[in-house]
Amino acid sequence: MILRFALRSLPASVLFMAALGARIFTPEDLVQTNRFSGSVAVAPDSHAIAYVQTHYSIDTKQQTTELFVQTLGSRTPVKLLTSSADSRLSPKQRIDAPKSLQPSQPVWLGTNTLGFVSANEQTGGSTLYAVDQQGAQWTKPRPVAEFPVAIGDVQYHLAADVLAFTAEVHNATQSLEESARLDELEGERADSGKAYEDLWIRHWDTFVTPRLPQIHTLSLNTATNATRSASSRDGRLEASNSFVFAPDGKKVAFVAKKPGVDYAYRTTSFVYLADVDGSKAEPINEGATGASDSPAFSADGSKIAFLQMTDPKYESDRNQIKIYDTADKSIHDVARDWDRSPSQILWADDKTLLAVYNDWGHNRLAKIDIASGAVTPVVSSHSVGSVQALPGTDRLLIDYSALDSPTDLYTVKVESNELDRVTELNPQFRETIYLSKPQELKLTGVDNSTIHGYLLQPPNFDPAKKYPLAFLIHGGPQSSFTDSWSSRWNPNIFAAAGFVTVALDPQGSTGYGQEFTDAIRNQWGGKPFQSLISSLDQLLEQYEYIDRDRLAALGASYGGYMINWINGHTDRFRALVNHDGMFSTISSYYSTDELYFPETEFEGVPFDDKARENYEQWSPERFVKNWKTPTLVIHSEKDYRLVVSEGISAFTALRRQNVPARFLYFPDENHWILKPANSLRWHQEVLDWITTWTNDEASTPQKPKFKVQSEN
Repeated sequence: MILRFALRSLPASVLFMAALGARIFTPEDLVQTNRFSGSVAVAPDSHAIAYVQTHYSIDTKQQTTELFVQTLGSRTPVKLLTSSADSRLSPKQRIDAPKSLQPSQPVWLGTNTLGFVSANEQTGGSTLYAVDQQGAQWTKPRPVAEFPVAIGDVQYHLAADVLAFTAEVHNATQSLEESARLDELEGERADSGKAYEDLWIRHWDTFVTPRLPQIHTLSLNTATNATRSASSRDGRLEASNSFVFAPDGKKVAFVAKKPGVDYAYRTTSFVYLADVDGSKAEPINEGATGASDSPAFSADGSKIAFLQMTDPKYESDRNQIKIYDTADKSIHDVARDWDRSPSQILWADDKTLLAVYNDWGHNRLAKIDIASGAVTPVVSSHSVGSVQALPGTDRLLIDYSALDSPTDLYTVKVESNELDRVTELNPQFRETIYLSKPQELKLTGVDNSTIHGYLLQPPNFDPAKKYPLAFLIHGGPQSSFTDSWSSRWNPNIFAAAGFVTVALDPQGSTGYGQEFTDAIRNQWGGKPFQSLISSLDQLLEQYEYIDRDRLAALGASYGGYMINWINGHTDRFRALVNHDGMFSTISSYYSTDELYFPETEFEGVPFDDKARENYEQWSPERFVKNWKTPTLVIHSEKDYRLVVSEGISAFTALRRQNVPARFLYFPDENHWILKPANSLRWHQEVLDWITTWTNDEASTPQKPKFKVQSEN
């Protein structure tokens, strides 16, 4: 692979940077990185892209949002709009704050006309604005269309003059205005009660309302705000993912579940093909049993490629590649025997597909011959995120990152694998901040399995010294540690704090074949735990610079479950950190949102006698009497995947037995910590906890050293 304007090259650049006095990476650096927000918009002729970038300032506590346009071939973006807001204020509090347009969802409305959406926090609606390029200058924003509700996933088909977007609307309404009026009436109610008769009641971090996300269309040139939504013989459809236009703009394809009462305990969804006038929507894979994803039209619109699972209760089943022929309505398989699960597909040409997939700790991009199923790598190193075509060129636009390099945009030639960098949002990581280069690990787990992972050494590493270990355990559990950048659980943060940092993929992880992924089912505290402990023993034997007496283990979600399990089964760690972990398999079943998950993992429902044994066998709560390791427990109020009582229960179990513990609670976060100031507090607390307890002089926890941000 040819790599131009490459990702950071280590270790040679490290030596050079050290000579210039490069400084150590900190949580403050992480939360103040520039980040992409939403998708990147490609101009109709591929001459330019547009994107939104966000930035948080610890000093001002302002979240800044900026809209950029950048000509492909130039590395100098043009800033079109900037908006800042006090990140401490809620949307209601910001109503009285000074007004400015906050750009989101850039969309090209013409070769030299860029649209973007700005939310009206006072009314709850949205406005589509446009700016025009006139020579080297861009005009001021002008309103194009007003919407009485919030809109998302905005796309525009220039030739067909069709603007399409999603909006949450009341199911019985015929217009956005009618739905907005019902929202107003709802807000005027004297009581706040919500009544339910079917599952699910809430999902992720929001209680279910009478509104459904649906796709709407309008013509910018011939209509004002008259919109149409896709409907079918099944009734109004809840669009569960984004949608794609057919090449001629007359249809859209999207993924949705059929209306029913089994949302909470079945994953089954379908790819729908809908007319843009909203008159008809039909599933193209009527007999599907599992989840569908990633529909993509061929260049002539005659075929639709999509991803299909088969198990109706397993969200981590293997995604299989299918192609639907619009003429004869037949479906055939592509690369049926390929034992990887792609997350995105698109067409390279009429004989070749492109796929993004997880493989041995990397998110790779490959081309797939439709006839033979042969898979040929295009980008194999580090990690590829989303991929977009650049019409009229021989390149793709990808977002690309590594464990030691934040996300940026690149173009790649499919035939030569040549990469060219387009953006550099955070040059400080190349110029002044040291990041550790990851080393790939392959260890031996239970059943003679290969356990893959990464090891990062601290800055100024000296192999003659002894270092504490930060042993990271990922969530999911069907996910993996990849060579990619993250603003959450970034291994370089722990390495920079002086820890040898190890992140491993035990049974249940993705990217190693479906059998390895499935091996965690009804084995939550079994094979993965045994593989992690076996791998730890091998690490301590192979790397003498790891101090076996100063070990800390940390995990979130399933990783948090494993921390609770570790606490009941070994006392070899000096400190533990449990973020949003499961305490009781029984209680969490009855309070979680997606019931198909535990019903698959523990092979049934807990009110079935046989399955109940599985739940009880793997419940950390059974082993509370063995807990003795100092533990930081973190949980959030809006986590409806694993509710806050799971964290409170773990903390209660620790303190009632006089085990040193600390409970960090976020009332405004969900399963993830997303707000920058909260993320900073999270990192400070976590690093203080593991540093204190792995210190050679540690006997009791000391007062945390972090400084809480002032409200003034």
